[in-house]
Amino acid sequence: MPLTEEQKRNFVRDGFLHVADVVPSRLVARARRAINNSLGTGIDPEQIVRFNNQTFCPELRDDPRLLRLATTPEVWSHVRALLGDRRVVRPKTCQIALRFPLPEGTPRRVAGGHIDGYHTRENGVPDDGMVRSFTLLLGIMLSDVPMPFSGNFTAWPGTHRRLERYFRDHGVNTLDGGGVMSLGLRLPKPVPVTGRAGDIVLAHYQMAHAVSPNLSDDIRYMCFFRLSVRGLANHRVESMLDIWRDWPKLRPVHQA
Repeated sequence: MPLTEEQKRNFVRDGFLHVADVVPSRLVARARRAINNSLGTGIDPEQIVRFNNQTFCPELRDDPRLLRLATTPEVWSHVRALLGDRRVVRPKTCQIALRFPLPEGTPRRVAGGHIDGYHTRENGVPDDGMVRSFTLLLGIMLSDVPMPFSGNFTAWPGTHRRLERYFRDHGVNTLDGGGVMSLGLRLPKPVPVTGRAGDIVLAHYQMAHAVSPNLSDDIRYMCFFRLSVRGLANHRVESMLDIWRDWPKLRPVHQA
């Protein structure tokens, strides 16, 4: 089994799971090479803000070398273990998320947590009042991140459950840009994920997360895939008010 019962219970409790040594090293190396080849052609400095909020190397978003990171059997079996067989739409694009080292003296402080799918000026989500929710955030680590403040994916455990209650009381259109820090919720201490290239992160859509500043001497490489169950567009709001609606594999764990 790709996930133990304990891992499933931890996912239900925390809203995310870090699993070590999942992606074959040859696929990691192939993806890194494609990204580095793209970086070698140069980056327009005027696009850095957009790239940080959307994706670097946008011409690679649908490249098979990167999509294979998610759909290789070693990874996809973990997705199936959470969401069931033949229920998830296979991704057609990815986010290439690079975090470059910041200048010395940068504060060791993580910006406020957020959830995706809400419009901001930089993130490319349409400003039409619709929340572009999805089901599962899949992160593939393409570089070692052994220490905090190295551009870590950072999680606020349990916020998926807090936001479920908040949305039931206040509606889903009450987050400015998806930010959760101003809602008055009692939030836990953020957890920076450390690990090695080939590890994966599985996160519930509704768990607040952010990226820590990169105070290391290396670029942090990750790819993110935003996965949805089939038919989600027909019940986005309902899935935010009932966070295990689309998770038949985890409903028994949640109800235990």
